[in-house]
Amino acid sequence: MTARRTTIRQLPLTEVVERDTPGATPVSITTPEGGAIYHTVPLADPDTGRRRDARARWIAGTFPLFPVVRLADGAPWAEANLWLIDMMESKSSPNMLTFASIADDLVAFRRYLDDEGADWLTFPANRRQRPTYRYSASIRLAVQTGELSASVARRRMGAVVRFYRWLMAEAGFSPTNAPWVESGRFIEFKDLKGFSSVIEVKTTDLSISGQRAEDPWDDHIQDGGRLRPLPSTEQSVLLESLVALGNTEMTLIHLFALLTGARIQTVLTVRAKHAMRKPEEFHGDDIRLACGPGTGIDTKGGVKGVLHLPRRFYERLYIYVHSDRARKRRQLADGGDHPGQPLFLSHRGAPLYEDRASRGPLSTGPQGRRHVKTGQAVRQFIRDELLPMMRVRLDNPRYEFSFHDLRATFGLNMVDAMTANETKYTRALDQLRQLMWHVRLSTTERYYLSYRENRKLFDAVQDGWGAHLSTLVTRTLDTAVAV
Repeated sequence: MTARRTTIRQLPLTEVVERDTPGATPVSITTPEGGAIYHTVPLADPDTGRRRDARARWIAGTFPLFPVVRLADGAPWAEANLWLIDMMESKSSPNMLTFASIADDLVAFRRYLDDEGADWLTFPANRRQRPTYRYSASIRLAVQTGELSASVARRRMGAVVRFYRWLMAEAGFSPTNAPWVESGRFIEFKDLKGFSSVIEVKTTDLSISGQRAEDPWDDHIQDGGRLRPLPSTEQSVLLESLVALGNTEMTLIHLFALLTGARIQTVLTVRAKHAMRKPEEFHGDDIRLACGPGTGIDTKGGVKGVLHLPRRFYERLYIYVHSDRARKRRQLADGGDHPGQPLFLSHRGAPLYEDRASRGPLSTGPQGRRHVKTGQAVRQFIRDELLPMMRVRLDNPRYEFSFHDLRATFGLNMVDAMTANETKYTRALDQLRQLMWHVRLSTTERYYLSYRENRKLFDAVQDGWGAHLSTLVTRTLDTAVAV
């Protein structure tokens, strides 16, 4: 056996108390010395919600889907798990996917230590024998041989550094020799108004370099990940394949992203109520949908923004939300048919993506969830049904695309539309920045408005492509949701 990560479906934080403490629960354990019983109570009072340790009420007392770092013998790695809990307690709404990733990084570190027979608490005078330097050298080599990407290596090394920082600051760990050499670095950046500021950041000699030289021929956009805008031919095949497959929900989900640039977490947390207002109550062809905190729709980083829905697309959403098909799915969902249900549900009435508000305590019965839903059903549909059909139609058995590519595709489609309308550069730049929810104009300019000039091998904008795409979208909508 090796070190590994497992998941506790629900971890209530407790403290050890005397056996006669009100509400105390006995816990039995077996040790090499024999059996033992101790008593605990929840840190959060079940009646008042207040923490017994006098910490703020907003700090959770129970964590769902808690990632446990286990040693090779199956025992929890105490210090690693305490660090995870400490970080979670600093968040009002901890993202358990993020902490699962951190736990995986600690597992990778522990496996290395076990394989090398290294003691993670021993820091000898010889720097190269210290566990931090040994691990850094190991993952640098893995990057050079292609076993690890530079980004994964940096993330893993960063997690180890933060773990030791916590040990030294909070857990009283004092290594015999320094785990790294630290230095300061100044970084200059510009705010939204163009004013320059300088901040100091701390870095160590364990940092993993690996910056890539920019490739002017690369067909990807670095907008929250490496995204590849689909050229016109691939967009056509995508829409034609969705029509052929005939899955109403998946068709609307893909069109939602293609026509608005919304990320998957935003599309899948749109509520039924957001499509129930009659189309004739809106003015114009641009229907705006507020997203972010307070709307019930999740966004990356919890930012507030507005999506712009074309009227004809909203009309199909309106038809769908009132259809028997959608109503039956809401009836199967927890809580029944009500406007607050997600617009898109599985055929069993399950949400396709769990928003932050619903990631609370889990049920412990046989139907209790064992993982956070983050759009896996959509990605499985792409992998098992959509991609195979597109590969055949494109005559390319290795063709790939991801749902997130639709965001970049939307951005480039908007650039094409603005170019065709001869929109002034500065106005086009600001309009696209707002549509893409970019904080900085430089992001929009670099990744979208300059893309066509730099990407010489990308499909040229076809004459009349805007009209062609509009026709395809209309036909796809008409097939997905009959008027």
